[in-house]
Amino acid sequence: MGETFPPPGVMWLVRGRANPQGAAGAEVYLVRGDATAGPVAEIRPAAGVELPARRPSAVEARLTLLHFNDLHGRLGVFGRIAGRLADARRAAAADERRAVLAITTGDERSGAPADLLSDEGTHPAYRLYSEAGVDLGVPGNHDLDLGARRLAHAIGRAARFPLLAANVIGAAALAEHLHPAALFVVKGVRVGFIGLTTPAQVRPDGESGRRVTDPLAAAHNLIPALRPLCDVLIVVSHLGLSLSQHSAIVEGAGDVELARSLPPGAVHLIIGGHTHSALNEGGLSPEHIVNGIPIVQAGKFGQFVGEVALCAGETVEVTHARLRATIDLPDDEAFTQAHVRPLLTRIEAESRRVLGCVAEDADLSAEAVRERLAGGESALANFIADALVARSRAAGYPVDFAMIDATSVNAGLRPGGALTLGEWFEVMPFDDVVCLLSLSGRQIEALLRDNALRIERPGEPHTQRGFLHFSAGVRYAIRLGRTRAEAEVSDITLNGQPAAACYERTFVVATTSFVRGPAAAWEAHVGAHLGRPLFDLKSVPREHTNLGVRDLLLEHIAAHGGVLPAAGARRDGRLVTR
Repeated sequence: MGETFPPPGVMWLVRGRANPQGAAGAEVYLVRGDATAGPVAEIRPAAGVELPARRPSAVEARLTLLHFNDLHGRLGVFGRIAGRLADARRAAAADERRAVLAITTGDERSGAPADLLSDEGTHPAYRLYSEAGVDLGVPGNHDLDLGARRLAHAIGRAARFPLLAANVIGAAALAEHLHPAALFVVKGVRVGFIGLTTPAQVRPDGESGRRVTDPLAAAHNLIPALRPLCDVLIVVSHLGLSLSQHSAIVEGAGDVELARSLPPGAVHLIIGGHTHSALNEGGLSPEHIVNGIPIVQAGKFGQFVGEVALCAGETVEVTHARLRATIDLPDDEAFTQAHVRPLLTRIEAESRRVLGCVAEDADLSAEAVRERLAGGESALANFIADALVARSRAAGYPVDFAMIDATSVNAGLRPGGALTLGEWFEVMPFDDVVCLLSLSGRQIEALLRDNALRIERPGEPHTQRGFLHFSAGVRYAIRLGRTRAEAEVSDITLNGQPAAACYERTFVVATTSFVRGPAAAWEAHVGAHLGRPLFDLKSVPREHTNLGVRDLLLEHIAAHGGVLPAAGARRDGRLVTR
């Protein structure tokens, strides 16, 4: 190229390498440079790079785009996804006008025992996807949880396909592994892809300087320069469907807001992820065509494979979109035996590793978690909150208290039994990090009054309301009253002092990065009708640490030989309900 970095306003187009198992005959060109600094005036081919001639527009080509998202390590289903991809490619192989591209829109990890293998320097999902013939992808926010260095190593070791993220910048380790955009030439059609990653729920990476910037700005900077090089332009997005979604936090803009912001004809399709939305299950729905741009997304956990049919000729048209239920797809038995089963065997072996023992206390059981966790004091929640205080202090943070959302606890344990790594992973499957909030005593009292409005009440259906459990230094009582709106708190003490004596004091409270995230739907639908304002925890400034919540709990379990009363797994009357 003659230059390591292009001049301002210019990006390079360089040759890339197509996945050998991917689309037959595909040529790949990668866009290199910074799409976040301002409008891109030109995408300049690097020395020796020349794009193939365009296919005559009068000759139609038909593309099939297979897409999936948010598997979160549920890799046991991937033999069926690989089988569908292989079948589609076989059907298109003999037709010079047909091509198939396979796309993942991120969050390949976090939430399943496959994460236990990520420390081995590879990425099990990327390795499977490469073998199956995935052509490109975008990293999700949980893929960034690995940190820039480990993610770059994982991509370099395991991903034989390009990963795109136009708004992820600042990490030197990722410079050779993440690209803003790519151009695929397949069956004579130039198909451009821009990758966008959500800035929401991204684990901090202070070591690398990695930043996730405004995705709309990056898209608007890049599209005018990339569009003239393409016959078809597609956004692969891990932004989430829209700002109105409650299944995951959408920050700044989702796919709907992106589509509304674009000039007509700027892009032909948005393939999304992040909010686990199953769109167009029975065919392309008018509500998912925004500003003339179809938006597709394939649910979560490999439940569906999305399929989009696109015709490129004088015009470009999305002619069909649907979801196929993975359970109805035939398994590629040869692929499963060669690639999936060995991986699952390793995961199962690691999951069986014994960490310690569990106290003989029914309050730690699955039934207690399912039926009573958000209804009052819990031995298991006490254990987790107290452990966060102890381990955060051991890491050098001046923490006074800790609080966890009841939804942070996803499962219970076997009282009196051995505790395995797999069982604890079920309790805390996600890679939350510790966040530090500075709250005055007056704010903590207000937060406890708000907590009384969220407690599960006898005879009511259970849902995610954001009920909080606190460490031992916070003690109080909840009087339920006749209705939820009448619930009150009393007898509040903070480290043994009445709350009123601590109003002006500031306390450091450790919590998790996703605290109260799942409660957004309840807050929107119910909270506004209680007649009392809810405490807006999202407005409280927070410091993100590099401490992983699950890692700290594993340290605490190892230090105490299990989930035991001496380690905090007991009720001590810190919350009394009346």
